Amino acid sequence: MEWRKQGSAYVGSECVKIRSLKLVDEQGQSRRFRVSTVRDNFSMFTSVPAEGRLYKSDKGHIGVMVSGRNMGYVKVGKHLAVQQSVVVGINAVSKEPLKRLLKGTNIEVVEIDGAMVGIER
Repeated sequence: MEWRKQGSAYVGSECVKIRSLKLVDEQGQSRRFRVSTVRDNFSMFTSVPAEGRLYKSDKGHIGVMVSGRNMGYVKVGKHLAVQQSVVVGINAVSKEPLKRLLKGTNIEVVEIDGAMVGIER
């Protein structure tokens, strides 16, 4: 796995399309939220999916960084968030993109404080 330094953390080189994230809502229920790339009009979803990369913190914990495509913003849910990038645990991403991200890597998935993260072995 090739890691590139970004600030105090590292970002993987492999990029996959992300269309939804499984997050906890205000009531504490686990729900799947729609994710897309937006430009100017933040009120509408677009058909352009967001992109995800592996993200390794300075402590060595590995998650997924979801960002907008082509320097766009990522919109999560109808009213949840519009940001440049969002870092989530490994369990928030669907099976198909997660398989593509972890393919050919030596990452072990563990649970730390209720969140599923990866540790490179």
